[in-house]
Amino acid sequence: MSMVDASDKVTGSRQLTILMVATRDLRGQLTGRKSILRTTVESLVRLGHRVVVAYFGASTPGDIAGLPSDGNQVRHVRIDGPRPWELTVQIGVGFLPGRKSLNECLYFSKRAQASLRDIARSEKVDVVITDMVRTAAYGEALGLPWIADLDDLLSLRYSLLAKEQRKVDGLLGYHKAPALRSLGWLVRPVLETVLRREASILERREMAVARQAGVTLTVSPTEAATLAAASARKILTAPLMVKGPKRIAPFEDRRRDLVFLGAFSYQPNRDAVQKFDGKIRQDLASYGLDDVDLHVVGEKGTGYEFSPSIRFEGYVDDLDDELQKYKAMIVPELLQGGIKTKVVHAALNGVVVLAHDSAIVGMGMEPGVDVLNWKSSEDLAVLLKRVRGNDGSLREVAENARLWAEANFGQQRAETIWKTHLASVLEEPAASSERILERGHGGNDRIGHSQVADALGR
Repeated sequence: MSMVDASDKVTGSRQLTILMVATRDLRGQLTGRKSILRTTVESLVRLGHRVVVAYFGASTPGDIAGLPSDGNQVRHVRIDGPRPWELTVQIGVGFLPGRKSLNECLYFSKRAQASLRDIARSEKVDVVITDMVRTAAYGEALGLPWIADLDDLLSLRYSLLAKEQRKVDGLLGYHKAPALRSLGWLVRPVLETVLRREASILERREMAVARQAGVTLTVSPTEAATLAAASARKILTAPLMVKGPKRIAPFEDRRRDLVFLGAFSYQPNRDAVQKFDGKIRQDLASYGLDDVDLHVVGEKGTGYEFSPSIRFEGYVDDLDDELQKYKAMIVPELLQGGIKTKVVHAALNGVVVLAHDSAIVGMGMEPGVDVLNWKSSEDLAVLLKRVRGNDGSLREVAENARLWAEANFGQQRAETIWKTHLASVLEEPAASSERILERGHGGNDRIGHSQVADALGR
């Protein structure tokens, strides 16, 4: 019996109600993480199921990028995060003793827990999907078949952030947390220590989640293998679906050389453009490229100081049309791992991807075949000269990248994967906290009674 046949046998033809606990509203301007979560919602809807998206943060009106609107199949519900005093308590009894990561403290709320229990009961929820380790405690507490979508392994991210001594923004991610951000100057002297502690706690929590959830997902197959080895559990991948354009503009007709895709609300994007403007651009000039403009799509640039060579295009509704104005996309040095959605969008639009070596780890792309990789400014200069000279081999690289994107990020593939994930979680219920405790006593993950009780909100 094939995996698809097995999935049909388990789920049958009945409509499931699936509760997604999301860290933010999925509607509005598109980001990489939203692309993954929208793929989940759209795939589940196409499979005939209902989805209730319970999200933290402010509501975002509109339906800019095709997410199914509220109605019979998709319902969006805003839930409340912790009050300032509650967040303070969480940090004091959770993060400081090492029982709970700061990422989880930012999203744990008694009000949210009560709301989710009410939703699960009133909507007759069959399956719960949690967004990142930040919301995993709710999957643990609801007592329903549970899929933990971890996205990236944050433990790896924060270990690298500690080594690079990044700003406090890197710790809080896209979370507003104005009170914590205002105290960033206090944290800065001990930031490396805080980041290392956060990484250590997250490593334990990721293993605990992997062992308790019925199905655990990461975006990158590389990170799935890493967590599988650490947790002794099978870790699967969350599909990404990206709709490609109806037509692709010829490479020779494109008038702009270089584009960068990403909003500055995500600090690594801001850091990347600042590094390009402050260092890489000057390096390129020393190699005979003193007139390179970088067009930034997704950011207006208001309130930032950059040279005139950085041209901000803002957020665009038709990303395909915008990308087809460019010959190449630069993907700078990044924290390793994960799927970069900007690379998929570029590939589908015939844009040659110029990626730093670190940016294609876990992507499944082959350097020199479907992506052009660089490590130094000198390497990048050589590639940009090929782009400007309309090197005939670039068309083949772009076509290979398009075929790679279509094969790995198509609609049918995403639906098939989600059908299999649902079958898996319904066939094999999540492990109980008692099983987690038993495993914790015999391993190196140091999971104790207090951690499990804390995760359950007791």
